[in-house]
Formats: sequence, structure tokens, C-alpha cells
Amino acid sequence: MNILRLMKVADIFTVGNLCCGILSILLAIDGHFDLSALLLFLAVVFDVLDGKIAGLLHQKNLFGKQIDSMSDLVSFGVAPALLFYSLSSPGILGIIVALFFVSCGMLRLARYNISEEAGFEGVPITVNGVLFPALFLLFIGVPESLKYWPLVFLIQSFLMISSFKLSRIF
Repeated sequence: MNILRLMKVADIFTVGNLCCGILSILLAIDGHFDLSALLLFLAVVFDVLDGKIAGLLHQKNLFGKQIDSMSDLVSFGVAPALLFYSLSSPGILGIIVALFFVSCGMLRLARYNISEEAGFEGVPITVNGVLFPALFLLFIGVPESLKYWPLVFLIQSFLMISSFKLSRIF
């Protein structure tokens, strides 16, 4: 299969989402936490646009669904976990919580990819692209708030893999 034939216009925005996630990770590692958090939010914008454009141009397909999920895992799973890790250098318990969070995000996305029902089951992983930049803004004003991030990661982990149904938000 030729990759270029599989790619649609909407997929360019999916790649934009992925690039924001990767850049967020790299900037967090380099200590540019504000830009890292901003890129998480920008990834949400690209993620929303790819879905809207795919719908408008009738380009929804399995290839797009798969690359969207892979991009979402990087941008809304790995990147927030690494931002937390870079900000706090947590101990083993914090690392386990971050790994659990990313794993739950992966499981949530895999379940979504095989689901044929409308709407969402569990909280969409994309919510993390708004939640963690907001928490970062709180951290700037209240640095002690960082100690509560592991609790937020745990709550989000369970919400992502929960079975309750949500109507489509994004």
C-alpha cells in the first residue's frame, strides 16, 4: 500500500497533533515547561480540526482513525506524563502512576478503535490536552499544586477506562 494514497487532507492535521505532542515532550525535557504545556493545548486544536475536516470532506476511514489514536496517545498520554516527570522528578510511585496513566490511555484508545457504537465510552484522552495545561497554569501560581498531579493522573486513568457513555464532545 502506498502511504500517500492512504493520506487524506484531514490526516495532515493528525500529523500536526503528533508533532505538537513530540515537541511538547522535547521541550519538557529541556525545561521549557510553559511551551510544553502550550503545545499540549495546540495538539487539541489539531485533533479537533482533523475530526471536523474528515467529517466535512467525508474522509473518515480506518487509516485516519488509527493514526489519530497513535497521535493522541503521544500528545495526551505520554506528553502530559513527561511534563509531570520533568517538573517534579517523582519517585517510583509517581513513575508507576504515570505509566498507569499512559497505559489506560492506550487501552481507552484501543477500545474506541474497535467500537462500532456512536459516542464515547469513558472520558476521551483528548481531555488531558486541556486539563494538564490548566493544571500547569495553576502550578505557576501555586507550585504546591504539583503534589496533587498524581491524584489527577489516577482519576483520569480510571475515567478513561470506565464504562460510562458520553455523547460525542469533540
